[in-house]
Amino acid sequence: MSIDQFYLLDEEIILMTGEYDHFGRFCARVMIGGQTILVSRSPLQLIDDTLNYIGFDLKGANKGTKNILGNINMWPIIVNPYKGICLFPYKSPRQEDCVWFNPDHIVKTKSHGFKTEVELSNGVSIIIDLKKYTFITKIQTALQLKNISRERGTHPHPLSHFITSEKQIKPIAKLKEGKYDFKSLMEYNG
Repeated sequence: MSIDQFYLLDEEIILMTGEYDHFGRFCARVMIGGQTILVSRSPLQLIDDTLNYIGFDLKGANKGTKNILGNINMWPIIVNPYKGICLFPYKSPRQEDCVWFNPDHIVKTKSHGFKTEVELSNGVSIIIDLKKYTFITKIQTALQLKNISRERGTHPHPLSHFITSEKQIKPIAKLKEGKYDFKSLMEYNG
C-alpha cells in the first residue's frame, strides 16, 4: 500500500475520509475517479495544506464561510476558490469516520430509512448515517456557498458606480482645521 506524503486537493476529488495507516497514523483516504489514495495527513490537515498552498488557511476559510452563510453547523469549505473546489462534511469533522463530499460529484441520493445512499460520479455509491433530507440540505448549502463565492469573486461589490472617468474626478481638499472636506464631493456629484 502506497502512502502519498504530499498531495493537494483538486477538482477530481470525489470524497475524502479519515483512515488509520498500518503505523497507526490518522491519514486521509481520498477518492479520485475510480481509485483512492492514502495521504499521510488527516482530512483537515489536507484541506489546510491545499489552502496554504494558494495563500489561505482553514481558519480563514471557516471564517469566510460563516461570513457568507451565517452561523451554521458543519459548514462547507471552499478549498480552492480559483478552481471552484468546495467540500462539505456530512457529520462533525472531529469524528474519525466523517466523510467530506465534493457536491460536484454527487449524482443522486436515495433514502434508506434513516440513512442515505449517495451515488457518485464514478459509479460508486456510499451509504451514510444521515437522513436524505438533511444530506440534500448540506449539498444545497455547499452549492450555495460555491455560487456566492464565485459571484463575489467575479463581480465584487458594486462599488464600480462610484468610480468615474478622469474628467469628473475632483480632489478632496483639506480644510484649515486639518479635516478633509467630503461635503464637496456630495455637492460635486449632485
